[in-house]
Amino acid sequence: MGNHTLKSQLPIYGFISALLITAGCSSATMDTHETAHRPNEPLINTYWKLVTLDSAPVVTHENFREAHLVLHQEASRLAGATGCNTLMGSYRMENERITFGQIASTKMACPTPQMKTERDFLAALKEVTAWSVDGAMLVLSSDSNEPLAVFEAVYLY
Repeated sequence: MGNHTLKSQLPIYGFISALLITAGCSSATMDTHETAHRPNEPLINTYWKLVTLDSAPVVTHENFREAHLVLHQEASRLAGATGCNTLMGSYRMENERITFGQIASTKMACPTPQMKTERDFLAALKEVTAWSVDGAMLVLSSDSNEPLAVFEAVYLY
């Protein structure tokens, strides 16, 4: 009697171990893929340095703060710099959608290149409706999926 139940369960054990072996293989290949691809940086509380604006590279000039953003979690507060002035404001986020509001900046005059970067940066933020992070890169885009501004995560040690 006992011998009969063992035999009927053997195919089940074989099936389960086959499942475990195939699951083990697929997870191993997944792991190597993951290590090759950098994990995405969090959108919130990361220092994002502006690298391209309307697909043109942004140059940081000597003696000026680089253009950057930090989206603080508390009070959905935005802080940063335009490459000339200090930037502050608020943001609203829902899944992959984001909008910026009440953006203000200090009013110091800077040389023409920085003023142009500042103008374009502030204009871009008004048009942003979506965000995506791929590794250490953040792309802010418009409704038409046009990348308005691209940022790179910077580690502040």
